Amino acid sequence: MRITSDRRLVGALQFGTATVEGVVLSTIVLQVSLELGLPSSAIGLILALGAAASLLLAVPLGDLADRLGLSRAAALFAALAALAVTGYAIIDSAAGFAVAAVVFGVAQSTSAAARQALAVDGATAESRLAIRAGMNMLLNAGIGLGTVLGAVLAATGLGPTARLAYGIGAMIMVLTAVGSLVLRRSAAPDRSETERGRTGPAGALITLRDRRFAASTGFAAAIQLTMPVLSVILPVWVLEHTAGPVWLSGVALALNTILVIAGQRPYAARVTTARATVRAAIIAAAGLAVAGSLLAVSAGVASPIVTVILVLAGIVALTIGEVCGGIATWRVALDHVPAGAEGRYQAAFSMSTSAARIVGPAVALPLVIMLGPAGWLILTAAMAAACLGIAALAQPARTVTAVSAG
Repeated sequence: MRITSDRRLVGALQFGTATVEGVVLSTIVLQVSLELGLPSSAIGLILALGAAASLLLAVPLGDLADRLGLSRAAALFAALAALAVTGYAIIDSAAGFAVAAVVFGVAQSTSAAARQALAVDGATAESRLAIRAGMNMLLNAGIGLGTVLGAVLAATGLGPTARLAYGIGAMIMVLTAVGSLVLRRSAAPDRSETERGRTGPAGALITLRDRRFAASTGFAAAIQLTMPVLSVILPVWVLEHTAGPVWLSGVALALNTILVIAGQRPYAARVTTARATVRAAIIAAAGLAVAGSLLAVSAGVASPIVTVILVLAGIVALTIGEVCGGIATWRVALDHVPAGAEGRYQAAFSMSTSAARIVGPAVALPLVIMLGPAGWLILTAAMAAACLGIAALAQPARTVTAVSAG
């Protein structure tokens, strides 16, 4: 079937772009530190700026994606991502890095949202959760592969080698744009007069007037702090607060990736009811609480071997929280998206990812580094509380029977 072949192509595009993103995420901080001499605080601020731009533009760009058609929108933003990665390859100043980071953040976030929407386009309500889990699995697999490639690049000293890798990444993004145009023409679906009246700014904001969706998106932002924990906070924590080896954070990220790939889709297939969603959210809360405790304890250990064991055990618990919390959140937020609004809702939901990428470097990193073990406990408690919020939203409706007085 055409829909099946399209979905496979969307998956391949997801994996390819995620691999490029993994290379960028694992090398760009080191690259600009070494070549441009930027301090870590400036780099964190610039990356947070890119995430902030993604956050502010998510809803209007999601509305644009629905009006352009998802395939054309995915192509457009993949092409912009290609320009941004090209910028990474040629930057020679802090200003150039800032422009490339902002464009990459916005383009990658919006094109990913369009691909997610394309993946579930035409799918039954029952199969959407499994499809989203599969797309997220491909995202993690691609980022994991890209991180491994980034580690190899780092071992060579980056510099010209990294610039060459960014050039290749830009070409992959161009191919992604071309591939997106091959997809089924989901160009602006025919809308009723009422639906047409919902386009533009008012139509874009309709997603945030959905209180259940808006609340679950906010909780998702806290749960997705697992991303900056792995990519930003843990590497600094290992270097500055533990006796663990330098390679520990890379191994932790690889372990997380393997566990997500192995577990996410099979577990998603089991979350088919409101009660199962509540249970998944509660398991996520427990996993995140355990992760915070283990990572906090790792600071007081003198043995590198014991530190490795504690950190990797903490990452296993963190991954349980990430997988179960993510699945529960998708089901609460995205299971009842109106027809013709998939791009808008998916883009609005991507605001949670952008928010996590802002809060991670700007708030969570200094919290953990300054407060030490207490910082981990506070951070993971907030994430666990968000999971409990999802559990509350997912509670099945109770039937109340009125008893008349006889």
